Amino acid sequence: MKIETSNNTITIQLRYCFEDENLHSMNAEVFNECERQFIKAIKSTEKYFEETLEVKINPREDGSLIDILTVLVNNPVFGLLVGIFATKFFDFKFSSAKHKTDETSVKLENLQAIKEQIKAGTLTEEDFDYIASNDKELRKLKSIFFKKVKHEPDITKVEAKTIQDINSQPIIIVVERQEFDHFIIPEITEKEEDTQPAKIYIVSPILVQGKKSPAWRGIYNEEPIEFRLTDKDFLQQVYGKVVKFSNGTYINCDLKTKTTTNIETDEMKISREVTLVNNYGEDDRQIRKVIHKQKSKKKNTIQIPLPSLFDSLE
Repeated sequence: MKIETSNNTITIQLRYCFEDENLHSMNAEVFNECERQFIKAIKSTEKYFEETLEVKINPREDGSLIDILTVLVNNPVFGLLVGIFATKFFDFKFSSAKHKTDETSVKLENLQAIKEQIKAGTLTEEDFDYIASNDKELRKLKSIFFKKVKHEPDITKVEAKTIQDINSQPIIIVVERQEFDHFIIPEITEKEEDTQPAKIYIVSPILVQGKKSPAWRGIYNEEPIEFRLTDKDFLQQVYGKVVKFSNGTYINCDLKTKTTTNIETDEMKISREVTLVNNYGEDDRQIRKVIHKQKSKKKNTIQIPLPSLFDSLE
């Protein structure tokens, strides 16, 4: 990749190199998907400026397979961030030189804070490097790009050459084929778990024990939810009709929420599990505590040796 900047344009060249130096073609679907992911990475910088980037395709040059893109920018600050994102796209070391607990992480802790700093004109090139190094969307697009490139067996490397201005040394990055896996996220999903105390009004309890019980339904924070209930002691009291439900019955419990996000499609699934019920009641009745069995601790047994025939012998 080669980046050339002018007053309002950045020209980016992506070069795919092949084992056969005379080869100048590749699978069209792989090429189009790689180009799409890279353009999405460049366009993703719009969220920091609330402006629209225009990306144009230029005539291709000879030599391996070179994809030429021109990015139109409105100001040099925007161009700086675009250039850094383009460079970071080909750097698998997805980390920042600054530690997350320092002043920079506080200043750039969320998107709104970054926008305000950009408008104030107080961000440095090092700050933009920190932003790019911690941008999850950029990481996702890089992963998809190199997963596609890896499917083209003739590609031996991808070259990146970044020139920010004529007074600085070019940044040259060569990504060899054996390094492609460093860019690819091993799993297509990210999981986050959170457990916190909750008060859930029961709408539809499961009163009959089954091999695979369906989800309970309730109201939590004035929103309808479905959840699994795995507190065995509470369930036995439900199945034994010790616990009875009526209109307005609620449980005070520990609620575990698991959020699973497909990194490639951004599809999000939320699953909930009640792991412990502390007590339950109705709005007009006294709260009743749930009795949980104490887990028995194994007693330390002392083995007394049997008398020996030779004990009396000296």
